[in-house]
Amino acid sequence: MQRRRVALIIPDGIIRKGVEGLIKQSRLLSYDVMAFNDFMAFRKQTTTVDLLLLDITGCLMRDAEDWLQKIRHDHPHVRVIVISGRLMVRHIRRVMQLGAKGFIYREDLSESLLSSIDLVSRDVVTMSSQAMQALANHDQLYAINELKPLDMQVLHLTAQGRTVKQIAAQLHVSTRSVYRSRDKLREVLDVPTNEMLLDAAREQGLLDSEGN
Repeated sequence: MQRRRVALIIPDGIIRKGVEGLIKQSRLLSYDVMAFNDFMAFRKQTTTVDLLLLDITGCLMRDAEDWLQKIRHDHPHVRVIVISGRLMVRHIRRVMQLGAKGFIYREDLSESLLSSIDLVSRDVVTMSSQAMQALANHDQLYAINELKPLDMQVLHLTAQGRTVKQIAAQLHVSTRSVYRSRDKLREVLDVPTNEMLLDAAREQGLLDSEGN
């Protein structure tokens, strides 16, 4: 099997040695490892690299963006996995927009490192578990914030056991409007039935414990 090259840009020496050790000891991967403590040292080397692990935990976001843009320009074939101590949705999405194939939240590093390298080496975009959960939670919160007053009224009346016709009469809307609101609520809370809808709504704090 032809050995590929992975470069590490990880300023923290302890983490750098740990990552290097995990890759070298892995039976899953076949990589030669090149380790650098900063981005400038990496830019001076001339060896072809197949994959780059870039830790941006301690740097300013504008510097990280600049590095990713330079990598994309100078080494367009290199697949990049970003390691970061920031777990902000805007930060994660910006990193991926700038060409990273993978994102590993630093606390997930030991459990996600090898699988992320394996996936990205096969051109599969991946994120560590906490990063994916942060994106999922953010998207659901955004969707919840998009609910209209009518949707919330339908939700509360549904929790009170009202039928579609009763809800429509009380709110002076058509039954079709009530069905549309229920469909939207199920879509936002990602559930298939009205019974599950009420449970999910309570978990999200949209209904009190008595369902009123």
